Amino acid sequence: MITNTWGKVTRFCLFKPAYKLGEDIIGTFDFTVATVSCMQVSVSLQCEEETIIDEDKNTKQVRNVTFSKHHEVCLGYKYTQLILPIPLHVTPAFSTKLVSLKWRLHFEFVTSTHKELSGPSSEDTEWQAPSEVRIETMVWSLPIRLYSTTPIHVAQGVHTNTIQKLTIR
Repeated sequence: MITNTWGKVTRFCLFKPAYKLGEDIIGTFDFTVATVSCMQVSVSLQCEEETIIDEDKNTKQVRNVTFSKHHEVCLGYKYTQLILPIPLHVTPAFSTKLVSLKWRLHFEFVTSTHKELSGPSSEDTEWQAPSEVRIETMVWSLPIRLYSTTPIHVAQGVHTNTIQKLTIR
C-alpha cells in the first residue's frame, strides 16, 4: 500500500524483486483502495553509482542515471499496469571497496484531495474537469536487484551482420 499524508494513494504489486538484464519489470497499480486521487504516475528504472573519493575523509560522490521510464495519466482509473524494459547493455549491481552500483524503481505520484476529481458517475452524460486543481507530488524509491543474463539472451538482442564461410573438401 502506498500512502501519503492525506490517505491511501494506490496498492502496487511488483511480481518479483530480482531481474536479469533484458527482462521486463512488470507490476500493477490498484486505485480502487485509494482515498486520495492519483492524477499521474511516473516510474523510472535508475541506477545509483556511489564512488568513494577520499576513504579517510569518508567523501562520496553519488550519481543517479535513468535508463527507462513509464509515465501515465491515471485520473479515474481503477487499475493500470507498469512494463519497464531492462536494457541488455547496463551493468548489474555490484559493490567493491571504492564503488557500488545499486538499482531502484523511482516513483513520482501527482495526487490531489480536490473533491471534484472523483469523475463522472454512471448516470452523467457529460463531465467537466475543474480548471484549477491543487496538487501534491510524492516521490518514493524501491530497491530492486539486477543480475547478469545468459550469453544466448544477449546474442538475441544484439543484431550484427555476420558472414560465415563453410569450406567442404
